[in-house]
Amino acid sequence: MSSSKKSVFKSALDFDVRQLAIAQAIIAEQKAMLTIIKTALPVDVADNLQHCVRSGNRLLIFTASASWASQIRFYQRDILTKLAESGHRNIGNLLVKISPPVQEQVSQRSVQLPSAENISLIGGMMAEKQDGDVLKQALLRLAGTLEKRLKRQG
Repeated sequence: MSSSKKSVFKSALDFDVRQLAIAQAIIAEQKAMLTIIKTALPVDVADNLQHCVRSGNRLLIFTASASWASQIRFYQRDILTKLAESGHRNIGNLLVKISPPVQEQVSQRSVQLPSAENISLIGGMMAEKQDGDVLKQALLRLAGTLEKRLKRQG
């Protein structure tokens, strides 16, 4: 009688790829629309477009600063006309948004080792346990590793 446990984890091939294909199609449509929008704008303004997202009959255009957002708003009619010429007739409203600045978060994490007394306490408590105990072996290895790291750190 063979009893095999079924794995809880799925391999990458077991996932449904239809959702990924839909997301990729939406991204491709947004990139194509961004290219069309850039052709309706002067080069210096077009270079400051970051992204666009269609939501129903509304188009959101993202830029980095308020000054570029106001410049893009002046060309709203040109953008909508260019989109209608290229087949996106259902877009009737245009909003320009400012993207929040991306901040890199650098984490200054450091290892906090227990004190030498606590390390010796862990090792001392395990000396009383039975030799075949798995917990004893694991905690003794932990105490040994912590002692080595404490010596290297100090």
